[in-house]
Amino acid sequence: MRFARNSDVRNDLPKENSKKELRRHGRVVTQDVSCSIGEILDLSASGMRVMTKYKLPDEGAVFVVTIFTPDGPLAMLSRVKWIRKAGLFKREAGLEFFDPGPRTKQVLAQLAGRVAYNCTIGKTA
Repeated sequence: MRFARNSDVRNDLPKENSKKELRRHGRVVTQDVSCSIGEILDLSASGMRVMTKYKLPDEGAVFVVTIFTPDGPLAMLSRVKWIRKAGLFKREAGLEFFDPGPRTKQVLAQLAGRVAYNCTIGKTA
């Protein structure tokens, strides 16, 4: 049995999801978790996305952000990766954690674990 060749079929079309994934770590969507500059929208081992009303430093700037965890405040040295306008007086920003130590990574993992299981953060029963 012979099959005709389809010379008009193109295999070089771009795939729908061909955008390269640049994230190094998985992220966890958060609820009722805040930091010193606003509400944390999602969190990963290498950074976070924040909704803020404050004017942030320019992209690439490094500054300290305090994350409020159930175990107490956690100061993180963070680099601004991107900023975009999210409303009239709000901005959404991507922050990369700058050289977190092992203890800091452990606290972030615990925070992400609590959020992943829908535990309420910052509120006591």
